[in-house]
Amino acid sequence: MTADNYDMLYSIILILTPTRQTTIRATMGHQAHAAFLRTVREADAALAEVLHHPGLSLRPFTISPLMGVDQARDGRVHVSPEQEYALRFTVLYEPIFQQFMRRFLAEKGRPIIRLGGAVFLIKEILVTPDSHPWAGYTSRAHILAEARPWPEITLEFVSPTAFNFGTKPWGKRFVVLPDPEPVFGSLIRTWNALAPPGLQVETAALKAYLADNVVIRRLENLETRMLCYRKHPQIGFVGRVTYGLMGAGDEGVKSQLNALGDFAFYSSVGYHTTMGMGQCHRIRNG
Repeated sequence: MTADNYDMLYSIILILTPTRQTTIRATMGHQAHAAFLRTVREADAALAEVLHHPGLSLRPFTISPLMGVDQARDGRVHVSPEQEYALRFTVLYEPIFQQFMRRFLAEKGRPIIRLGGAVFLIKEILVTPDSHPWAGYTSRAHILAEARPWPEITLEFVSPTAFNFGTKPWGKRFVVLPDPEPVFGSLIRTWNALAPPGLQVETAALKAYLADNVVIRRLENLETRMLCYRKHPQIGFVGRVTYGLMGAGDEGVKSQLNALGDFAFYSSVGYHTTMGMGQCHRIRNG
């Protein structure tokens, strides 16, 4: 999939109620991923096939954990028709949003989504920024135009976040610390993978600045958490991190890093973002 003129970014919230009381796996990443692709496939089979292709270098969507559930017990959570839950999908490539919404607009009767063995009725689909704290839409052009060279960027990582540094003879090497270079390196790669040529950020200049001038100023409630996927456990960090952009000058680079901080709301950060990891948003102070 290549970059083109599509520039819009979307964060979609589905408000859900299960059809019956049941328990489901606490880590629903694979099931939510499958549900998203199933929805796209019902509107555009060719697009879903591209999104599912194992050779795709970057998947232009993210998926949250199921929101609103109680604490897990023995790896499972209870859901009830008397409560509402939410599932969040973000889309970084506009045709996916068009086909996703087309599928639900074409639904006769009340649309549903399946997570494992549970069937959820979709009560609402929220996209406007004032409809839900995690809903919204914007464009890369708007993010860049609004960015300023603020000296601090605070990011809150709300689902476990990790970085995959490849396979070694002893297995996969994961980093579960919020160091500036992997965090913003992930955002740079995701931004440039689909941004039109005129909206690309300056990879070399940003990476050089990150290496020498970006530090962690504050850590709040930082801890590790485990996600129990069906075939393997995965550890990651959550918490709030404030990054300091040090030194005078470099206002263009600082503005681009601030733009990437805003972009994190849509892109998520790090590994397995299409299965619930790396959900992140910027905290603005004042």
